Amino acid sequence: MKTVVVGVGNELRGDDAVGLHVVRALGGLEATVVECEGEPIGLIDSWAGHERAILVDATESGAEPGTVRRVPADEGPLPPELQRSSTHLLGVAEAVELARALGRLPAHTIVYGIEGGRFDTGAPLSPEVEEMVEVVAAAIRREVEDGGPR
Repeated sequence: MKTVVVGVGNELRGDDAVGLHVVRALGGLEATVVECEGEPIGLIDSWAGHERAILVDATESGAEPGTVRRVPADEGPLPPELQRSSTHLLGVAEAVELARALGRLPAHTIVYGIEGGRFDTGAPLSPEVEEMVEVVAAAIRREVEDGGPR
């Protein structure tokens, strides 16, 4: 199955960069790996031609930092806890829903949301979030290489 894994985030805003860190930990993966630091609307182009898209982004829902949610976006709208304020015009959830409405959402779309704790300009990843980088990367690797959970 032709797969793209997209890490979304802003390198300069603390835990917002977690999606970028996860995809950087996926070296050698048999999939297209993309970093999206710009407007999430560009996600629609990044997954064009792929049967499966796996997205990784920070969330800000009030849960404990480091909490991971795996949501099959192809089964219906993303839950409110994966929708957060964004420095972008559109967030990941809005881009996914726009793609769904336009008929451009891959048949198999998974969103990994990692709860952030700090989004200050210039801050590093918080320890709880940094611990989840390898955990989520390993889960994605299983999904792609072993046909892990759908």
